Amino acid sequence: MTRTSVEYTAKTGLPKKTKSICPECGKIIEATILEKNGMVMMEKDCPEHGHYSDKIWTDVDLYLKAEKYATDGIGIHNSMNETIKDNDDTARIVIDNEKIDMLSCTMIANVDLTNRCNMHCPICFANANDQGYVYEPSFEEVHKMLVALRSEKPIANTAVQFAGGEPTVHPRFIDIIADAKKLGFAQIQVATNGLEFVYHYDFLKAAKEAGLNTIYLQFDGMDDEIYLRVRGRKMWANKQKVLENCRKLQEDGLHSPSIVLVPVIINGVNDNLVGDIVKFAFDNSDIIRAVNFQPVAFTGRVTKEELESGRFTLTDLVDRVEKQTGYANKDDWYPVPVVAPISKFASILLGKTKVTFTTHPHCGIATYLFQDEKGNVVPFPRFVDIDKFSRELNKISDKMENARFKKLYAIKLIKLLNSCIDESKMPEGLTKKKFIDMISGVMGSDSKTALANFSWKMMLLAGMHFQDSYNYDLERVRRCGVHYITPDCRLYPFCAYNSGPE
Repeated sequence: MTRTSVEYTAKTGLPKKTKSICPECGKIIEATILEKNGMVMMEKDCPEHGHYSDKIWTDVDLYLKAEKYATDGIGIHNSMNETIKDNDDTARIVIDNEKIDMLSCTMIANVDLTNRCNMHCPICFANANDQGYVYEPSFEEVHKMLVALRSEKPIANTAVQFAGGEPTVHPRFIDIIADAKKLGFAQIQVATNGLEFVYHYDFLKAAKEAGLNTIYLQFDGMDDEIYLRVRGRKMWANKQKVLENCRKLQEDGLHSPSIVLVPVIINGVNDNLVGDIVKFAFDNSDIIRAVNFQPVAFTGRVTKEELESGRFTLTDLVDRVEKQTGYANKDDWYPVPVVAPISKFASILLGKTKVTFTTHPHCGIATYLFQDEKGNVVPFPRFVDIDKFSRELNKISDKMENARFKKLYAIKLIKLLNSCIDESKMPEGLTKKKFIDMISGVMGSDSKTALANFSWKMMLLAGMHFQDSYNYDLERVRRCGVHYITPDCRLYPFCAYNSGPE
């Protein structure tokens, strides 16, 4: 059985009932998700602590569009979980005594290497310097966690992100990167403020040589005023120095790690900088591959007024990108599981289960932008019919599952892609053939060469809205694809680990 996704089982449409938690006591309570004044709201009442109301998405049409692409995963079995009882290795968490099975595979694993940090940011959900103790697993403990991730069934984890605290201060950081590479992780990332890579070029070089693929760089804007507000210190020169040192790697004959800018966005604080951050990414697209915006999560107590004024949703991000850049409008954005049919197809074709992005349709949103030599930007969905491609690829996969000669269906995939492309809407100079050749190359064994021969700048824009206790939805927790692993080899969904009662 190589199918990696199944029919979506959560409720869809509006209004609908779900389960949430009380921000005060953490108990599970019923919540209603409904439309109000064109926005999607969550309303809930705790018998002890009263009524709560919060914005989920500020655009009801996009919210409903996202549900069209929803699909469920096939769960996780984690035999190395040391807390297993009764020989049941199903990955699950328990919230308020309710068992919740984790449906999505580990799309990317987070491994906290330490809770120590060389900064003290006011908005950090890791709250590294305020916990009153030091958490720092040994190399051997980290190795065990990595082995557990690679041993997950039926879909082994292939992407790991080292986090913290500040992971680069772990005394064996380089050894850990090398170990992850040896264990077969295809994507090795570090979520970092970048300071160690600023002050110690040889450390950055050693990390790259050990196998580091991606720097997930904390990035809140392009001047020190914003860093003083959200990080408590000047950081703009340091961010520029990270890029400079990555380019220096190229001078030394190495490829730079791909850089993903990670701005935490707070409404009324730095949401006016969204467009400038996107433009900065394009200006440095030789090493910056993506911007992953993270609307702030309110992990502590806040007043009703602070919640209402500071809340920034994924559809607010869509709005700011359109107004501040003109590069994309709301029709150009899609939820994460829109790409699940590609993994489903690949798994059936190859007879091996591949990581499949079956995360909840309201966890994340993204678009892909192409820029020509004149600076004109065209979103990928303008010239590719995403809806048709996703729908028809699912049908092809269903037929292929019981077919005798599965490899013949690879031709059907190329034909489908060809039929979904409108060449007249492509960026200037780009042709259907060049585009399909690039896509075929990326999906093949020589993806770096395929991208190197492609002259148009490309940039992934994404938003991932991690939950807090005010907008907590257990259906999202159940379908989370970003999992933490702890030294006892237990898995936790991201939102349950950082802001939930689990």
